[in-house]
Amino acid sequence: MTASVTATRAAERPPFTPDEARRLLSEALATSSAEQTLAVLEARDESLTRFANNEIHQNVTSRVHTLTVQAVVGRRSGTASTDRLDAGALRQVADRALALARLSPEDEGLPGLAPPTYLSAATTADPGGGAGFVPATAACTPEARAAAVGPLMAAAVGRGLNAAGALTTGSSTLAVANTLGQFAYHPDSHARFTCTARSADSSGWVDRHRRDWRALEVEALGEVALGKAERSRDPGEVPPGRYTVVLEPAAVADLVGFLAWLGLGAQSVQEGRSFLSGRMGERITGAGVTLIDDAFDPRSLGRPFDHEGTPRRRMTLIEGGIARAIVHDRRTALAAGTESTGHASPPPAVEGPIPYNLVLAPGDRSLDELIASTERGILVTRLWYNRVVDAKRTLITGMTRDGTFLIENGRLARGLRNLRFNDSVLEVLERAEAMGREGEPTVFEYVGTCVVAPALKVRDFHFTGVTRF
Repeated sequence: MTASVTATRAAERPPFTPDEARRLLSEALATSSAEQTLAVLEARDESLTRFANNEIHQNVTSRVHTLTVQAVVGRRSGTASTDRLDAGALRQVADRALALARLSPEDEGLPGLAPPTYLSAATTADPGGGAGFVPATAACTPEARAAAVGPLMAAAVGRGLNAAGALTTGSSTLAVANTLGQFAYHPDSHARFTCTARSADSSGWVDRHRRDWRALEVEALGEVALGKAERSRDPGEVPPGRYTVVLEPAAVADLVGFLAWLGLGAQSVQEGRSFLSGRMGERITGAGVTLIDDAFDPRSLGRPFDHEGTPRRRMTLIEGGIARAIVHDRRTALAAGTESTGHASPPPAVEGPIPYNLVLAPGDRSLDELIASTERGILVTRLWYNRVVDAKRTLITGMTRDGTFLIENGRLARGLRNLRFNDSVLEVLERAEAMGREGEPTVFEYVGTCVVAPALKVRDFHFTGVTRF
C-alpha cells in the first residue's frame, strides 16, 4: 500500500478518503504507458456477528480492496487487477494490463473513456438526499452487535425455537479515474440483519438492509421470524395448481431482480437474447406496473456513478406496463448511437450494462389489507433456489421457504409445506391485482442489484409441486 494510505483508519470513516483515493489512482495512472488508462478502486470494510443455536459463535472483520486497470492502445484494450496497493504492485498491474492490450485483437466496438465530469465527494457522498455514508454503521462494534441480537436469542430459547443468522455492518469506497482527467469518488455504508428461526417442522425468516444499522430494528425483526416459525408449526399441505398469492417484498424482489439480469441492459437487447428484443414500446406487464432504475431513491443502496465514472441517470424502464427504456454503458451506447446512462458494470463488464437500483412503484394497500382481501390463497415470505428456465419468457423456477401460509377468508389459517413454483416474471406482473404501499430494499444476489419492492397480490400463481418440509 502506498504511504499515503498506510495510516491506521479511524473506525468511523470509509476505507479511503477522497484525497487518499485520488492520490492512489493518480499514482496508478502515472505508471501506465498506455495511450489511455482507466483505474477503478473498490474497497470494503465489513464486520459481522454470526449466531446459531441461539448463541453467538463468530465475530469476523474483513478488509478487501481491489485496483483494476484498463489499458487502451488504439482499438485494443486489456484489463488487470490487483489486491496489493504498494508502488511495485501498481506498476505491475499497469504493465500487465498494457501487455494484455497489445496481445488482444482489435475491437471496433471499443468506446473511448468517459470525459471529465465534476463529481466531488460532497455531491457523491449523499445520493438521494439521504446519508450515503453513516459513521455509526462503520464504527459499529462487536459489543453493540451482540447487544442487538442478544434479546432475540433469549426470546428464541424461551419459546423453544432455534435462531440463526447474522448482523453485518461495514463501509465501502468506489473511486474511478482516467487519463482524460475524470475522477469520481463515493463512500457509503451498509448494514444487514438476517435471521432464520426454526422448530422441528417449521421456520420463519427476516432480512433487512439499511445504510444506518440503527434503523434495522433487530429485536422487532427477530420477533417477526420467531412469530412465523411458531405460527407455521405442524404445517398442512395443498395440492399443486394455480393459486392467488400474496408475495411479501422479499419474494417480489427475488422475481423482479431477474429482469435486470435477463434483459433490461442494452447488451442483451443488442444481442437479441433479451425479453425486450423487438418489444420496446409494447405492453409487457399489467398496466399498474412501473419499474424505475433510480440510484437516488433514499431507500436504495445506490451509487451516483458507474464503473466508467459516468453519472447515473434515473431511468423509467417500464411505465404503466409499457416497455420504455433500457440502460447503457459506453460500449452499448456507441453501438446504438446514443449516450451512456451510467450503468456500466465492473470491468471487464462481460455482462454489459445492468440496472443496479430497481424500484417497483408501490400501490395503496398494507400487507395486512392484501391478506384481508384474499378469500383463499397463499402467503409467501420468500423464494429460494431460483433458476432460469427460459430467459426470453422470463420463466423462473424455485421454491417457497421460511413462512408459507394458507389464507382463508382473509386470515392466515395455518402454515403450509413449501411449494415449488414455475412462472414467468412478466406474466406474474401482468396478473398482479394489488400492490403494497411500502417498498422494502432487497439485494438480488445474482448480480448485486438492489430491488425496492412492495408486496404484491397475484392471481393464478403457478405451483408445480409440494416439498416434504
